[in-house]
Amino acid sequence: MKTNRAGFLPFALLSQRATHGQTLIGIMLKPTSLKELPRYPVTALLAGTALGVTTLWWTGQNIDGCFMDGRVWSQWELWRAFTSIFPHVDIFHLAFNIYWLWVFGPIVERAFGHVRFAAMALLLSVVPAFAEFSLFSGGVGLSGLGYGLWGLLWVLQHHDPRFADTVDARTSRLFVGWFFFCILLTASKIMPIGNIAHGVGAIMGALIGWATSTQRISRAAGIAAIALISLLSLAGSTIGWPHINRTEFAQAEVERAGVEALNDRENARAVKLLRLSVHMKAAPARAWYNLGVAYQRSGDLVRALTAYEHAARMPEADEQIQKTAREMKKYISSRESNRKK
Repeated sequence: MKTNRAGFLPFALLSQRATHGQTLIGIMLKPTSLKELPRYPVTALLAGTALGVTTLWWTGQNIDGCFMDGRVWSQWELWRAFTSIFPHVDIFHLAFNIYWLWVFGPIVERAFGHVRFAAMALLLSVVPAFAEFSLFSGGVGLSGLGYGLWGLLWVLQHHDPRFADTVDARTSRLFVGWFFFCILLTASKIMPIGNIAHGVGAIMGALIGWATSTQRISRAAGIAAIALISLLSLAGSTIGWPHINRTEFAQAEVERAGVEALNDRENARAVKLLRLSVHMKAAPARAWYNLGVAYQRSGDLVRALTAYEHAARMPEADEQIQKTAREMKKYISSRESNRKK
C-alpha cells in the first residue's frame, strides 16, 4: 500500500550548525530525561508502540491493520485512524517523530494528567488521520499528533501561565517552515507527505488549547469548532469518501469493495459500489467490466450489455472484455428474436 510520509526534520538539516555554534537541537526545546519515563506512561506507551510496530513492519511482519484503506469507508474500520500513527517509513521518520513526542508529550501529560492527556492524544491522532484520508490515500506516522501538541502548547503559552515559554520561537519557526517545505516536496512529487494531517493536527491542537484556557463563551466556540472538524473528517473518511476523494487510489478501493461484494454473492451491493466506482477519476475498463458482471448476476442483462460495451470501447480493453461484450449482445439479440417468434 502506498502511504504518505508524515515526518519532521531530516537528519542532515538537524546536524547543521547555527550562527552561535550550536546545533538546532541545542537551541530549541530538549526532551525530558529518559530516567523520568515512568512518570509519563501515556507518552512512553505511544513512543514504545511506534517503535515496536515500525520494527515489525521493517522486518517483514504483517501489520495490515495499521494502514488506512478502503475498509475505513466500506466496513467502517475506524480504528485504523489510530493504528496508522504507529508505523514509520524510515529511521529518520521514526526518530524525529518520537523526539518531538518526547519533547511535547511530558509537558502536556504533567499538566493535564494521564487520562486527559490520553484523550487529547487520541483526538490529535485520529482526526488528522481521517482528514488526510478524506482527500488522499492516508498516511503513517506520529507527526499529526506532533503538530497537534505543538499547536496546543503554542496557544497555551499565551493564555495559561503554567505554559509560559514552553514553545520557543525557533521551534515554532521550524514547525511552520517544515510544514511549507513538506507541501513543496509533495507538489514537486519528490516525496508524498501527509500535509493535511500536519495542518489539521496543528489546528486541532490550537483549538484544544483555546478551549481549555479561555473564558466560557470562547471555550464553547472552541469546543464547537473541534466537534465540527472532527465530524467533517469522520464523514469525509466514511459516507462522503467516494464523493470527495478524487485520487486514483479511491477509485481502486471502491472497485475492490465492489469485487469483494461480487465474490460474496452480494449482487445488489456490488452493483451499487461498482456503479459508483466507474464514475470516479481514472476508472479503467476493468471497472466497467466488473459492473457488467454485477448487473448480469442481478439479472439486468440490458445494463450489463451497456457496461460491457462501454468497457470494450476503452483503449485498454483486452480481448476478453471485447469478447464478453460481443457474446452478451449476441445472446440478448437471440433472446429478443425468439420472443418475437
